[in-house]
Amino acid sequence: MSRFIDLYAEKSVIGGIMLAASKPEGADAATDAIEGMGEEHFTVRPHKLILGAYKRLNEAGTPIDLLTLTDELERTGNLAEAGGFAYLAECSKDTPSYANLSAYCEKLRELATGRRMALILQASLQKLSEPTSDSLSDIIGAIQADVSGIECHDESGTEHITTGIDMSLETIQSIISGDIWKHKTELGMATIDNAFGGFNNTDFIVVGGRPGMGKTMFSTTVTETVGLKNKKPVLFFSLEMPVDQISERVAFHRARVSKEDLLSKQSGVMDGAWGKVGHCMKDFIDSPIYINDKSSLSVHQVRAEARRMHKKLGGLGVVIVDYLQKMRMSDPENMNRSVGEIATGLKNLAKELRCPVIALAQLNRNLEQRANKRPVAADLRESGVIEQEADVIFMVYRDEKYNQNTELKGITEIICVKSRHAPGAEKTYHFSSRYSGLDPVAFTHNEQQEIDNDYEC
Repeated sequence: MSRFIDLYAEKSVIGGIMLAASKPEGADAATDAIEGMGEEHFTVRPHKLILGAYKRLNEAGTPIDLLTLTDELERTGNLAEAGGFAYLAECSKDTPSYANLSAYCEKLRELATGRRMALILQASLQKLSEPTSDSLSDIIGAIQADVSGIECHDESGTEHITTGIDMSLETIQSIISGDIWKHKTELGMATIDNAFGGFNNTDFIVVGGRPGMGKTMFSTTVTETVGLKNKKPVLFFSLEMPVDQISERVAFHRARVSKEDLLSKQSGVMDGAWGKVGHCMKDFIDSPIYINDKSSLSVHQVRAEARRMHKKLGGLGVVIVDYLQKMRMSDPENMNRSVGEIATGLKNLAKELRCPVIALAQLNRNLEQRANKRPVAADLRESGVIEQEADVIFMVYRDEKYNQNTELKGITEIICVKSRHAPGAEKTYHFSSRYSGLDPVAFTHNEQQEIDNDYEC
């Protein structure tokens, strides 16, 4: 740990602040150093006490020099512990100039990062050596999250407003030029994409539904669009289905065939279906679609693998998790807390990697007791934090599951119940659910009016 301690640099910061503050042209440098440093950047008690005194003087607008610093430390009863007047004078005397003050401050920040990293690694080695019920992959995932936390902590996250304006104007220019999907994400369902104007690359999107309603069809449609049409990498975490089942759904929708066609006893139908599948296989050979079908992954493992693939592929187009409540819980006895941690972790992942994260989610059974079984946001299991973290929430519903005489047979409804960035998009969208994916469906004016009347009832 001694390699991450430099007492000379600490003294230079203490002395440099005093020198800078005593000169009109150095006032800003002194203020930047005082506000930019914390106790964690110093390793010995005297220097921590002196910094605290600097901060109090700065906040009070009191001029900083050797005498005011001495008085402040004496007022708080810390002068002797801070080294006394002689040590304060020594710090000032041993610092010939404040010209390198910002460089000394940056060095102390780097050393503090090194100390934090060393402590994390020491604690990690302790975890690895102790008997525990946690799996090795969970421990590694937690270590990676801790290390990433240090990296994020060192980045201020503060940008000048012109940076944000430039980013916004670049997106607008892409819309005008027809290249919107360079900066936005297309899900592949035209009415939804148009209503939202594309999805932001930091969106956390939740897709809820009861079993068999079409959540996975939603995700495979997105996979096909992002991975094949837009050629952006897709990372699909399938915690429920094996890789072959997810893959065949994407392939069958791409080929416009059903499993029944491939197994048909009519040779013409079977041959045609196999020919379509063979023809579309060339689309998948070089496609950037990757599927992870490990079950019971923790949010740490998902984030670690997403970071690894992001680095390997030079970025990701979308991350899909099927499904949220299937992920390993940190505290199975407290589902609200565990699901909340997962939702927060996935939202942070979207912001960190700058790609949308789509999480499928199960709904509770309460809606089964209602006359109108179309789901709402409150039907999400452990819905509180999910609603808070999600930028967009879609509900998937098929009326024929409950009403055999429905006019909407073969139709999947995608109901937007929350949209943080496009409030007008909160409505119901209709899709045909053939071929393991979602396709646009057009209603006549009269049909649409009848549907709208049914919803109002």
